[in-house]
Amino acid sequence: MSVEQNLGMRKTVRQFALAFVACLAVAGGAAAVASGDAEAPATHQQQMFADDVNWPVPTPAPTN
Repeated sequence: MSVEQNLGMRKTVRQFALAFVACLAVAGGAAAVASGDAEAPATHQQQMFADDVNWPVPTPAPTN
């Protein structure tokens, strides 16, 4: 192999390694964001059932 072929292969390998590291960083960031949302507490609007404090659930008054 000539010197030019070696330099070309090194450049190609370096570019693939850089792309691989960039993809891992993006995937790691996406995984961190996704796992952070999964543990978020439910807000009052997201609760499906009334809890012990808010039982019974008040019924809204009809409007005219």
